[in-house]
Amino acid sequence: MWARHSDQDGGILENVINYAPGELPERTLVLIKPDNFRFPTGRPGNVIDFFSRSGLYIVGTKVLRMSTAQAMEFYGPVREFLRTKLKDGVGAKAKDLLEKEFGFKIPAAEQKALGDILGPLQGDAQFDNIVRFMAGHAPGEIPQADWTKPGTEKCIALVYEGVGAVGKIRDVLGPTDPSKAPPGSIRREFGSTIMVNAAHASDSVDNAKREFGIVKPGENNFKQVVEEAFGKL
Repeated sequence: MWARHSDQDGGILENVINYAPGELPERTLVLIKPDNFRFPTGRPGNVIDFFSRSGLYIVGTKVLRMSTAQAMEFYGPVREFLRTKLKDGVGAKAKDLLEKEFGFKIPAAEQKALGDILGPLQGDAQFDNIVRFMAGHAPGEIPQADWTKPGTEKCIALVYEGVGAVGKIRDVLGPTDPSKAPPGSIRREFGSTIMVNAAHASDSVDNAKREFGIVKPGENNFKQVVEEAFGKL
């Protein structure tokens, strides 16, 4: 029944929630990440149940197979951060390995130079891991002509609306690193690593708008998804 009517009534709901005078609602994006779909379990629904504690409203939802190009654009801001952040750690590790291999000490200036050279490479490798995790393929693993095709990994995009939506969702989600997330948060309960951490949530209203433009949660493909699973309606 939903699929038959989705062509006319699908997409993101508008003006369906009543707010008190002076209340300013926000919209934020949540992605239920691919690690929740690796095995047939109730985890996706459980994660959504956790988000319901925020008291917000779901006004849009979409089953998404993120393309490599979408994943690259979505996580693009993370790439430069990784290229810079990893310099010190990579330099120190390279220093230790080289000293052990060659038997002489490497001065601090040379250690820094090693980090400057190898840090960006390690950052790019970590970025490729993120893209592969979300889309199924890193950009170097498939022809560029295939970058825009739907990926092999599934996630669910959800649009939440309400007063203070960005902060409320991130409070329920918890920090990026599950080991540092408080008990009862989604990432503590369902995450395992910084990358495999159950869900993504926009960190600002502006970033939510940017992410909406990439994953297009208002795009109405509900009927297509139902027909792929159950046949032509």
